[in-house]
Amino acid sequence: MKASALLAAVVAFVLGASITFAVVRWLDLEKPELAFVVGAIVGTQAGVIVHHRSVDARNTLGIKCLLGAVLAVTAVVFGLILDRLFAPFKFVEISIPFAAIGSFGFPLVIFNTMWTALSKTKGA
Repeated sequence: MKASALLAAVVAFVLGASITFAVVRWLDLEKPELAFVVGAIVGTQAGVIVHHRSVDARNTLGIKCLLGAVLAVTAVVFGLILDRLFAPFKFVEISIPFAAIGSFGFPLVIFNTMWTALSKTKGA
């Protein structure tokens, strides 16, 4: 997986999570953890799309784990920044580690679905 795909995943995670966090705060929902879910989904999709466009793109467990690890680190950094700026989490010691685990798991779960969909449109 090229650095451009990982960068796209990180940027998409941060943008998606930031927008979701802003909407959740604006609506006063008290569910800031939703930002991590949206960030992980959007980040995974962006990473898969950019990776799939590479000439030597492959769908392997190692690539999924690499993308998951990058998204997990992004979730931790993003969560710590949010906590420092807004303190939105009731239990920050639980929210951020769960966000990291979930962000690592999303590529393992939805990578194949995205890959198959992109392969069908590429062949058409």
